[in-house]
Amino acid sequence: MFVLLLLCAIPAYLLASAASLPFAGQSPDWARLGILFGGSLRATLCALVFAVPVGIAAALFAAHFCAPRLRGWLRAALELLEAVPTVVLGLIAFASIAPWLATHVAGVVVACVVAPCALFAWGLATRTPRRRLGWMPLWGVPLVVAALVAGVVLGAGIDGTRFVPASPWNTLLVGLVLGVATLPTVYAMADDALAALPSAQTQAALALGATRWQALVTVALPAAMSGLIAAVCMAAARCFGETMIVLMASGNTPLGGFDWLGGLRSLSAELALELPRSAPSGAAWRELLLVALLLLATTMLLHAVARVMRTRLRARQVA
Repeated sequence: MFVLLLLCAIPAYLLASAASLPFAGQSPDWARLGILFGGSLRATLCALVFAVPVGIAAALFAAHFCAPRLRGWLRAALELLEAVPTVVLGLIAFASIAPWLATHVAGVVVACVVAPCALFAWGLATRTPRRRLGWMPLWGVPLVVAALVAGVVLGAGIDGTRFVPASPWNTLLVGLVLGVATLPTVYAMADDALAALPSAQTQAALALGATRWQALVTVALPAAMSGLIAAVCMAAARCFGETMIVLMASGNTPLGGFDWLGGLRSLSAELALELPRSAPSGAAWRELLLVALLLLATTMLLHAVARVMRTRLRARQVA
């Protein structure tokens, strides 16, 4: 009951505080609020483009192909990654990754295309009935690393005007680093959703002659879809409310549009930057209260959607 009262009191306080301030003939700058919301949305989408495919693929491997011992090591490693403070990741992005990425954007793009293709080709080439699942996918790690390096090297020669960012600190940098920070969230929730499924259905599909991949695609994925959607929503809420990585790696330039090589300023970064410089009785203070309210409402909505999806997954398991 106390938690429910607290959840209701926070938005009520923000609304009451914003309404109690005198307008003095100035209305809130709705255009700026839209740009800030768009900046948070850009950072979130770019992070999810990286975190969701990698996190869900890792969860699928852990749930259906991974050896039990390797699965424990994988989860422990991602939990350690989640424990890294985001300010440390922001510092690494600001000081080391940004200068390198400014001249290697095309290489990163090529590497993101070459590495999955190389991994897929390797999987088809090693598809034999006598293979041992569980530890075998680790043999592809050197191939993926080599494909990433080759992609960066190949892309170094095709850098053109469209691959030159306006600033070393841009949306692509935020997406890469924030995606790394969000990866453990996606993996943990997707792995829990897949592991919670009854094994009888998958075993029945295998008994009828289906391969592990066919059982995964036709049985496990449809049954766990609501849990996977919940993982995406939780990751989106995590990215939307992130402050330090976006503050240190985005350039903090309130620009509109969806330029993935341009800077941005998010709602949370606006609060962190402008709060110390705003008087508690002025128009700028009211806008910060509205920014906080918009940030709170969006993250709470994403959490609510994730909660509904997880409830549907549990109901399906019971049925």
